[in-house]
Amino acid sequence: MNLEDHPGHPGWKRSEELLDIRDLPASPEEGMRCFYGAAPGDWDHRLFLVPNNTRIDEVVDFFEVGTHNAVAHGWEERETMDLINKTLTEIDEIVPGSIELATVSALHFRFWRQLRLDELEEIETVYQKVDDYQAGLEDYINGLTGGSILAEVRETGVLKLRWA
Repeated sequence: MNLEDHPGHPGWKRSEELLDIRDLPASPEEGMRCFYGAAPGDWDHRLFLVPNNTRIDEVVDFFEVGTHNAVAHGWEERETMDLINKTLTEIDEIVPGSIELATVSALHFRFWRQLRLDELEEIETVYQKVDDYQAGLEDYINGLTGGSILAEVRETGVLKLRWA
């Protein structure tokens, strides 16, 4: 796969537009990690390669994560991105992980190991302090996960946030 330097973000690389985002490839460069993203203005998802030390807020802000229909819901876009940055940073401190997908309407965060029950409870506590829908938990709230809104995250290892 051909990766080119990202013209708007030094140190990042991106591919041509992609259609299939099911399998995330291993990073072709040491010290870098891959994820899929669709930045505002992109027609489709691309593969991005970023330094391992890229912060969550850099990705959320660049892809304007959570801003899809924010105004229609009565949310200020900057406040929504700040909320996502704060909650994901807190979650990453509980159990580290990395972003696998970032768009204006979705974010997937893969934990680097399986969550323990006490860690899942800590993550749920993080989300109890915020608006569930603004934080991207709609699929969990409307899903069939049972008692814990994030129970399936423990099974899959991926926190899937979405804004409709």
